[in-house]
Amino acid sequence: MLRRVIVGSALIVASTAIIPVARKTLRPVLYDLSKQMKYFVVSAKEELEDIVAEVKFERMQKQLDRELSIDSFDYQEQNQEQSMFS
Repeated sequence: MLRRVIVGSALIVASTAIIPVARKTLRPVLYDLSKQMKYFVVSAKEELEDIVAEVKFERMQKQLDRELSIDSFDYQEQNQEQSMFS
């Protein structure tokens, strides 16, 4: 029992000395880690936005190609009908 009290007291005294040192040491590390995480999140967000924009562009391009091919087909049919009646 006495041994536990001595060990506990020693830990309390040691922690009061270690905590300020650890705080001063870890603060810059945590700040740097925080900056890196923010950079990672921003980069990932930009990459995702780029992918979404590319997909939207490809869909729009396919839709436009379909519309142009339909219009071209209609135009060819009209020319064939006109040439038949001429």
